[in-house]
Amino acid sequence: MKALPKVSIIVPIYGVEKYLRQCLDSILAQTLKWIEIILVDDGSLDKCPQIVDEYAAQDRRIVAIHQANGGYGKACNTGLGKATGEYVAIVEADDFIVPDMYKILYAAAKKHNVDVVKSAFNIYFDIPNRKPKIGGYSWFSSSDSPYKKPWKIFTITEHPEFFYFHPSIWSCIYRRDFIEKHRIRIEEIPGAGWTDNLFQVQTLCLAESIFYIEKPLYYWRLAYGDDALSLKDFTIPFKRTKTIHRWLNSQNIFDENVWACLYKRELAYIHNVLRAIRPMQLKKAIFWIRECIGDMDPKVINANKFINETERKQYRRAHSCYYYYYYRWIRRLNSPLKKVSHFILSIRIRKCFWFVNFLGIQIGSKESRKHPHFTYLKLGNASE
Repeated sequence: MKALPKVSIIVPIYGVEKYLRQCLDSILAQTLKWIEIILVDDGSLDKCPQIVDEYAAQDRRIVAIHQANGGYGKACNTGLGKATGEYVAIVEADDFIVPDMYKILYAAAKKHNVDVVKSAFNIYFDIPNRKPKIGGYSWFSSSDSPYKKPWKIFTITEHPEFFYFHPSIWSCIYRRDFIEKHRIRIEEIPGAGWTDNLFQVQTLCLAESIFYIEKPLYYWRLAYGDDALSLKDFTIPFKRTKTIHRWLNSQNIFDENVWACLYKRELAYIHNVLRAIRPMQLKKAIFWIRECIGDMDPKVINANKFINETERKQYRRAHSCYYYYYYRWIRRLNSPLKKVSHFILSIRIRKCFWFVNFLGIQIGSKESRKHPHFTYLKLGNASE
């Protein structure tokens, strides 16, 4: 009987002919030789289909698939359906990996017999008209980091901080029978982004054993110096958040620390959205942000050890005072009126909180949401 590949590497491909050869060359250079490489051309209109066929003709380990465009999730799911390896992995077609990535991850998976092995990664800043630069993305290396690096096999309830970090589902390998047992797939949303968020939550929550390797093995390409600027549709983070919340509730996952670390990430999303939107989008953004804030449990925000005081302050202000949104948005402007506007808005924000304290209303309570002092804006439906 023919032995199964040790790792099936799925590469969803669309419109990345500029980077595709570098990505595929880095996969073919892997020191772990018995691998399966599944290239899913998701209806690319450039030269990607020809490049895929060219590489497939050169190496029998490559499986070439061409399909009509269905989005990132559908391309990944096609690959997951075709995979035959003991473990599965995803490499995005504009990224690249170090030669011993899968040798290291597979060795750790076999040694510790775990469902998921995750590694650190590097950011490859590939900004137009600038020389490429590599930046580290290690979560546990800083001496003042509040997070403790896992030294042994763990579950997500033991290290929920991974839900605060970047999803980075491509820096992992997953046991294939674990993925199939739980029928885990990526959301198929044509034209939408961030569909990997739910996949990260599902895999880490359902995994009975996870192992972490701090060595960066993956290069994540960024075309922007500020990742917030790549957000084309500011509603996407909030839609993904709602989906994650629904799934956690459906699975009866109520671990407070898991939710707290997800709240931390959601508060970071809010910060990024307020930096990325245009003036005419602010009113709609406020609606989505207040929806997101309203879904958070105030008891977790106010008492959990993973939530710091800065985040609590952000939550309280965003929940209770609409002036806060203008205050945050104006901060990014380079205008002589910036300081004056900041001063006026800061006074109004203090007034809001004086009013809260005077009435003895608890931030996050139903009373605070209904009170007329906090409902100046008549906003439309979020789906509009």
